[in-house]
Amino acid sequence: MTNAIGVIGNGYQKCTEKAFQFLRSDGNIIVLPPSTVQELSSLPPEIADGTKALEHDLMGRYTGLDFILQSRLHHRIVQRRLTPNLGKLTPHLEDELGRAVTDLFPKEADDGWTTVQLYPLLLALTARTSARAFVGTSFCRDQRWLDIAVNFVEDLFRTVVILRAFPSWLHPVVSCLIPSYWRGKNYFRQARQLLGPYIQERLDAMSEGKELKERFLEPCALNWLVDIAEGSERNSPRLAHTETVLSLAGIHTMLLRQLSVIYDLTAHPEYMDELRAEIASLAPDWNKTVYARLRKIDSFMRESQRMAPPTVLGLKRIMQRPYTLEDGTHLPKGAYVCVAAYAIENDPNIFPEPEKFDGLRSFKEEGSDPDSNIHAFAATEPTVLGFGYGKTACPGRFFASLVIKMSIVKLISEYEFEFLPGEGRPKNWVVHEFLFASPWDKIRVRRREKPTSPF
Repeated sequence: MTNAIGVIGNGYQKCTEKAFQFLRSDGNIIVLPPSTVQELSSLPPEIADGTKALEHDLMGRYTGLDFILQSRLHHRIVQRRLTPNLGKLTPHLEDELGRAVTDLFPKEADDGWTTVQLYPLLLALTARTSARAFVGTSFCRDQRWLDIAVNFVEDLFRTVVILRAFPSWLHPVVSCLIPSYWRGKNYFRQARQLLGPYIQERLDAMSEGKELKERFLEPCALNWLVDIAEGSERNSPRLAHTETVLSLAGIHTMLLRQLSVIYDLTAHPEYMDELRAEIASLAPDWNKTVYARLRKIDSFMRESQRMAPPTVLGLKRIMQRPYTLEDGTHLPKGAYVCVAAYAIENDPNIFPEPEKFDGLRSFKEEGSDPDSNIHAFAATEPTVLGFGYGKTACPGRFFASLVIKMSIVKLISEYEFEFLPGEGRPKNWVVHEFLFASPWDKIRVRRREKPTSPF
């Protein structure tokens, strides 16, 4: 349960060029070699389904995520509206982030070093910022919605971690004994009650051909969901459920990445001046396009994720029919297959000195081309699998990259961070295949004498 890196890493070292398998509480897991990444990522869902693997891993029946098997609305909203409108959203996100930092960071930090628990602070910050994109100004500062979004994500993982410790035949019984399971059901009910009237009013206005109110025209996922929903999707309970599920992607991944980056910057302060200098060099002409030019910050974020990815496995699929790979490996129907993402990204034959944190590793690989983005944080490669690879890579990675960069720019421009006396970087924890930076440790923070945030 806590040694996935060791178990999978050992298998990877012994079977770098062939498949191996290990036993998890819910069955056998087939781990394919790196040479299959291109082929596996190109298989259509009719053969190898990544959505079913995600629903399986996150215990959809018990967490409400079985919804993603019934509708692709959550996927379409990101691909068709969220990602194409990132430029339009950028000033709104900057505005909300600035407000959130002012509201949430301790005022004592303005006068000197103060001790904070960084995880809940960044959790609240991320929830506020992402909510501006997902539910707009109608709800992004509404504590009722923020509580739903934050607690849904937290309790979902509590339920998953506990249930995955038991064999699947016990899940129907054990789930009923877990408080987080029941709270999860209640969050969906609360979301329907809170968002339902807004969604229904917009649905009715569209059906009746009425002129939409200004709040219904604001760029946010809540309005876009109503625009693109089709057939049975066009009802307020279902759309409220979708909005709640989006909060999982909108908070969890970005929170853990920000936490790791701040920990890593504090552990390697030699990079701080260089990253601040990069921000300062672009500050005079700061606009929505600047984030793509923060190549050193991109590189640092990428290295941080290489050493602490959200999961030690990647390209997870459940086979929908038998299939034989080009190397002769036969995958039976129903098999759960994946690749050893963490082991690949820490393979010395791929990344020299993988145990060494090199915040400018990707920047140095890119060379001097100022327009190069081949190693951008959101870019995918066969050996960089934090967001998947190929046409099935995470569609929300561009939004995640933007918000994480925006937060890092704001925080390191306005604040300084240091560990408590005598302490170093908090350890990373592994539960099942999930890897995350410690949420319990405290850190010291103070506002800079001359804050230099460009927004």
